[in-house]
Amino acid sequence: MNIIVFASAMHDVARVIGRREDALRKFSGAEIMLHNYDSDLSGLENPVCFIATGGTEELFTRVWEKLPRPIILLSDGYHNSLAAAFEIASFLEQRGVEHKLVNLPLECDEQGGDHLIDPRELPDAAPASPYDNPAVMEALATQRIGLIGGASSWLISSGINNEVVTAKFRAQFIDIPIDELEAGHKAIPPANITGAAPTYSREALSDAERMYRALRSICGKYRLTALTIKCFDLLETCRTTCCLALSRLSDEGIISGCEGDIPSLWTLVVAKAMTGRPAFMANPSSSNPAECTVDFAHCTIPLSMCSSYTLPSHFESGIGIGIAGILPEGPCKILKIGGPNLDKIYQANGEVVCNTRIPERCRTQIRFRFQGREEFDRFMANRLGNHVILYR
Repeated sequence: MNIIVFASAMHDVARVIGRREDALRKFSGAEIMLHNYDSDLSGLENPVCFIATGGTEELFTRVWEKLPRPIILLSDGYHNSLAAAFEIASFLEQRGVEHKLVNLPLECDEQGGDHLIDPRELPDAAPASPYDNPAVMEALATQRIGLIGGASSWLISSGINNEVVTAKFRAQFIDIPIDELEAGHKAIPPANITGAAPTYSREALSDAERMYRALRSICGKYRLTALTIKCFDLLETCRTTCCLALSRLSDEGIISGCEGDIPSLWTLVVAKAMTGRPAFMANPSSSNPAECTVDFAHCTIPLSMCSSYTLPSHFESGIGIGIAGILPEGPCKILKIGGPNLDKIYQANGEVVCNTRIPERCRTQIRFRFQGREEFDRFMANRLGNHVILYR
């Protein structure tokens, strides 16, 4: 089997692939030949695109037109592989390209579950639209949304039509250059951090505090009610993350999302309008059709949602502060609004059944069980980018 590997340079690619070769062989049931995405792919017979890590979506756009149809996407349960595969699948769906998505189970003892579900084969769920809620429409009309630094390069299917959305919902979008935030962070003196620090360095927490104060200043200057930020740029320029700052701002009423993902931020705003509480923006990380569960993970979450938390480093970079929150088990809901006009809506009910601790994932990790196989299949079929929103 010819396997084209897509892996981000942010990871130790050789180590990532080395740990997956056994699972790939079990999946293929045959000998495998690994090819890098930027090698000569001409003449490959029935290639499979292994989306090995997050941050690979933009890499995929460089070669997808050369691939035979249907395009086979393979993901597994580590390094944000499934989330990236969701974003790529959304990109292909928007262009009407025939494709197939296969997600390997965490323990690959046999061929992975095939989740190519045609939404037309599923009964129409016809859930009530959040836009039918007057409180939601009123909240959207008052939003001043800061877009700090633009969108991350891997959000290849998550752009919106600002003019259409502004005209329909009356929300305002304010473009803010990321260098304004970087300058603000550098201008703030180090914070004096005292006390025990079992899971973080005082320097890292000081930098996180400075980032929070810089973002708080920008929110005041532009009168923002919500914001999203191209946060990975800060790893190079400020050598810190904004995970803790976004968590604090969300708990203070300024709904905050990461990666410059506007549809996810929009969904966070809608969830807050419906419930009065902040919500959790997360990546799908792995799936188990037999149990009707999907694992979700991310490095930031409002602390008010957590029963406890620790502050390790950010997952992909090992820099700064990430949040490893523990969510209480019990009923939970999923919402995602997407599409260029923010008119595609996915909703589901279920429950948090446990918190996981898998090293090759973002820090806050939960396992979500859907209310039956039909709802699980609907989630795997209705992909709206690489993030979803979980709320209570």
